[in-house]
Formats: sequence, structure tokens, C-alpha cells
Amino acid sequence: MLDFVFLDLPGPVWLIAVLAVTSMGISKGGFGSGMNVISTPLLALFIEPVLAAAIMLPLLIVMDALGNRAYWRRWHLPTVRSLVLPMLAGVVVGIVLFTMVDPNWLRILLALVAFYVLFDRWGISRALGLSAKKARQDTPTPGGIIAWILGGLLGITSTIAHAGGAAGSAYLLRFNFDKTTFQATTILTFTIVNLMKLPFYIAIGSIPLSTLTLSAVLLPVAVVAMLLGVVLHRIMPERPFFILMEVALFVTASKLMWDGVTGLLN
Repeated sequence: MLDFVFLDLPGPVWLIAVLAVTSMGISKGGFGSGMNVISTPLLALFIEPVLAAAIMLPLLIVMDALGNRAYWRRWHLPTVRSLVLPMLAGVVVGIVLFTMVDPNWLRILLALVAFYVLFDRWGISRALGLSAKKARQDTPTPGGIIAWILGGLLGITSTIAHAGGAAGSAYLLRFNFDKTTFQATTILTFTIVNLMKLPFYIAIGSIPLSTLTLSAVLLPVAVVAMLLGVVLHRIMPERPFFILMEVALFVTASKLMWDGVTGLLN
């Protein structure tokens, strides 16, 4: 089953693959990582989930390279550093749990964390007395227990289904970055986590050579979508950008919660 010729896929599956890669590229190019949650699951509707993840990983690494070139040195390095060890721990745990734990529980946990971060950002947590944060303008210091929780979840969910966007956005939205620093920091963070998990994927045989055929054919789509995302990022004003990020994170968390609950019920 792992060794079939992807070029023989029917037309509708090719269309879905193009849509999935386009969504991923535009999101990574200009709009953080919270908007790409549908990409791998969309492809997994027609291709085995493990194979869908294998197809996406080489494309993600190429997109990361393009993104880092477009936003070179615009990132906030202390924030990225605060996530390196938690992400590495999460990747290792994700590989161990890959076939042992129902990922639906992880989806639910990540959705709850994302909802809490959004409610805190919107002032709902403070109104309910659930947050010690005094003002939205207070910028926390990178690191600490939050970095380990969200960085670990980022590593785990990124390893299992390239779905670390919710954890990444939840962590980075806590800081008062401008839109380009937010975007550059996101791309560098996911560059590191994707490179971390690549050798593990290869070691456990999760990237069969047959998937590279489709990855190569979809590469031009990934490049064009990534560049389109960069252009859209540059022309979008600051406030609408962060409103879009918050909406994307809310939609992502809602989808994760829905997928997790329905998956457990089924």
C-alpha cells in the first residue's frame, strides 16, 4: 500500500492536493501558521494520513526556506530560542506516540489551550477572574512553563499531522509583535521544528520514496502559493492582519475540538 504510483491518481484527488498545498503555502507565506490546519487533513481524505504527512513535509521545508529568505532577520530570536528545547522534546514524544496514543485527545487538549489564549487576549479570562494578567499591553518574557507547554504541544502535533500551527500561534500571539516580526518568527520556528522531525520521519520509514513523486510535482504550486502569501502579507494593514490571525486561531481550535470529539465518539 505504501508503494503506489501517485501520478495515476484521479483528477479530483489532484485537485484536492493542489488546494491543500495552495492553502499551506499562502498561510506560511503571509499569515502565520494557524490557517494551514486544513491542508494535511484535506489531503488525508483521499490518501492515507501517514502518506499525506509524508507528501507535505518536503514541501514544508522548501516553503520554510523561501519564507526565511523573504523575512530574513525580521524574527525575534529570543522567542524562537525559548521554543527550541520544548519543540525537540515534543518531536521525540510525538514520534513515540505516533502509533500508541489516540491523536484525538491531543486535538482536544490543544484546542482548549488555544481557546484559553484567545479568551485571555480578548479580556474574557480577566473578566471571569481566570487570568492574572493586568493588561493586554503587558508583554510577557519568552520562555517559562508556557513555552514548555505550547512548545511541547507544537512539537507533538507538528510531528503527528503537521498541525502545530495552533500551538505556535497561541504562543506568539502573547507578544506584542508587529505583523512582520510575528510572521518571520513563525517561519523560523517552524523551519526548526520541520528540520527536527525530518530525520525521525526517515528513521521510522514514514517517508516512502513513492511519495516524493507527488511532492516534486506539487513543488511549483507550493512555491507560487508561498510567494503569493508574502505579497498579501506586505499589502495587508497591521490591525486586519492580527484580527485575521485571531480568527484563524479560533477556527483552527474549533476544528481541532470538533475533530477530536467526533473522532473519540466514532
